[in-house]
Amino acid sequence: MKRFIQRVFIFIFIVGGCVVFDLVLQKFFLFREENLKLPKQYHTLILGHSHSAFAYNDKYIKNTINLSELGEAYMYTYFKSKKIIECNPQIKRVYIEFTNNQIYKKDMNEWMWGSAQLQFRIKRYGLILDQEALQLVYHQNATGLITAFSKSLLDNLVRFVCEPKVSVLDRGMGGYVASNKIMKATPLHKNIKPLKDISEYNIVYLQKIIAYCQDRNIQVCLVRSPMHTKFNTLFSEHKFKTILQTQFKNLAWLDYKDFPIPDKGFQDLEHLNSYGAQIYSQHFNNQINK
Repeated sequence: MKRFIQRVFIFIFIVGGCVVFDLVLQKFFLFREENLKLPKQYHTLILGHSHSAFAYNDKYIKNTINLSELGEAYMYTYFKSKKIIECNPQIKRVYIEFTNNQIYKKDMNEWMWGSAQLQFRIKRYGLILDQEALQLVYHQNATGLITAFSKSLLDNLVRFVCEPKVSVLDRGMGGYVASNKIMKATPLHKNIKPLKDISEYNIVYLQKIIAYCQDRNIQVCLVRSPMHTKFNTLFSEHKFKTILQTQFKNLAWLDYKDFPIPDKGFQDLEHLNSYGAQIYSQHFNNQINK
């Protein structure tokens, strides 16, 4: 029994040491202030998940940087954007992708604390999550969180050695993603049951991002990027619009869901490819920089 207890304490000590060492690496690898600094001309941020990562080619959008990340829930966007804004007081405007799938309970909850997602998110943002967020994730998936922290050490060690200087401009915290994939013919979705459950936590963290920006006199706007006309949003549109009109009724909202993009500008029904992104980004630039 005594030997078993000793082994338990040794295991806890090793895991705890790995977590602490990993956090130290994150602090000096990802979150050094010089790695988070943007050139002064960048005063506008675009945040979101894959929709905005594929849609906004910031090469065509004046004074703007796209820091969207594939599969990123608002919880991680919140802490990431805080660090960026803290280090870049020139930021005056933030556009946040808000679209139908960001209210889906099953998908968004999985993005926040699913084991596969935690493996990626913790190695990048474990250091900057606050106690409330860590407790939430631990309550939902304690094993996944502990495993993610322990496994992220090796990844961050490799990155620290091989890529010692990764800045925001190196896409170290998200960015525009180019795609040459062209959508194949897909029939219109039919007979989808109305959406019932929404991800309350994802909405809460979107509210946190907005409140943080507004407290610093940063203009915030929600935006929905183009989707193909064959993509059926009817099963979730009522819930989506209800949330928009009740919880975000005083916030600016730009809806480009039906913006005309030719079929060859989509890689699938929800995401633009590089051709579509160029068309849309140039239009978006003209609209926000009038």
